[in-house]
Amino acid sequence: MQRILILAIAIMSLSVLADKKGYWVKPNSLAINYSLYRLKPTVEQINNHIKKVNPMLSSDERVELASNIIRITKCFGIDPWVFTGLVDKESSFRAKVVSPTGAAGLTQFTSIALKEVNDQLGLRGREGAHYKNIQYLNDKVKYCVNEGWVELWDRVSVESDHPDFYVQLKEELKNDIEASIVYGSILLKIYLSRINDREGDKNLKKSSIYFEALKIYNGEEGDNKIIYAKDVMRNSIEAYPKDVQFSFLK
Repeated sequence: MQRILILAIAIMSLSVLADKKGYWVKPNSLAINYSLYRLKPTVEQINNHIKKVNPMLSSDERVELASNIIRITKCFGIDPWVFTGLVDKESSFRAKVVSPTGAAGLTQFTSIALKEVNDQLGLRGREGAHYKNIQYLNDKVKYCVNEGWVELWDRVSVESDHPDFYVQLKEELKNDIEASIVYGSILLKIYLSRINDREGDKNLKKSSIYFEALKIYNGEEGDNKIIYAKDVMRNSIEAYPKDVQFSFLK
């Protein structure tokens, strides 16, 4: 019954996603380094936060998670503290967790989110994203994250128009910590760039750009997305070793 439900969700997602183009953010916005906090984290600091949230993880698992978060967020120019707060909120650092709606992995990816990142990495070529952004992200993945990187869609046994495509991609994310963090980092970077494009003439602070981008990442309507963004930012503050305040949390 559960598999039938997942397949039904996948089929509905495919029909919704069929003609949707990826976000066309400006290449200059995508290339921005969106680091927010002044201090760079150590593996020990992120490890300690993970231990507080999920004490069931082994020391080796925590170190692997912390190391990958720091390394990969640096590659994509996003803040490691905020991303730690995001993974905390999404999955409590549980790599294989699946939500009732089928979102999977550390960063709780949906079919829509998978399609967005696939577009930005070039699955549909120039139809899905700006060619400069495709090149930028692929360079980051292959020359900064992992020289042996294999695209997620090349790891599965079905084509992108098959109902099982997103089901299999989610399994890959559940079983590959690096891939899950890469996809989450790219998605957040796209949303940060989108807000920067949309609000560029208003001189938003980086903290406000993050707050708006996190609301998009959540994908819900109404107050839920605001609560989500606040929770992520509070998690990041909890992990950070210094006292920090943001106006939107008052």
